[in-house]
Amino acid sequence: MAYEGDTEIIRRCQQGDQDAYQELVKRYQQKAIWVAYQMVGNYEEARDISQEAFLRVYKSIHKFNLLSNFYTWLYRIVVNLCIDHLRKQGQRSRPVSLDDVGDISAQTPSLDRNLEKDELLAKIYQVLNQMPEKYRTILVLRDIEDYDCKEVADILACNHNTVRWRLFRGRQLFKSIWEKQEKSGSPLSS
Repeated sequence: MAYEGDTEIIRRCQQGDQDAYQELVKRYQQKAIWVAYQMVGNYEEARDISQEAFLRVYKSIHKFNLLSNFYTWLYRIVVNLCIDHLRKQGQRSRPVSLDDVGDISAQTPSLDRNLEKDELLAKIYQVLNQMPEKYRTILVLRDIEDYDCKEVADILACNHNTVRWRLFRGRQLFKSIWEKQEKSGSPLSS
């Protein structure tokens, strides 16, 4: 079977084809969960946010412009849902469980190496979760998800220069929080 592009699948979705919608979900569900996880730090919450994002896609797919990038649209929905979730939770600094990090981190041959990686990831997420969401979101999309600044601007529907400034300030803030925690020798906490 030949690979079917997003545009054709979306066109079929817009015509009411349920199988096409399921294909979109299969294609992008793990990526949506990963982005949500990077922002909220909890795998179960990330799955819930991903499901809500796909529900919104389903309800609005008929409005989607076929000349646009579906992946960017989906990311924007996921990121906005994460921001809403974090605001509702009132959490600027949510602790991250090592169990959650272990669920999605890549497997490594050495148990010691895997534990070190989990500890480092947990520290990174804890620092990120202490940051204001406008900086955290930019850092996750740019430095963890590896989108360029223009793509981040498209996803967040904001100005390219705003993204660059927030990225600069976010990195400074991240470094400051990280160094403060390292200097104090205390574990990163909320």
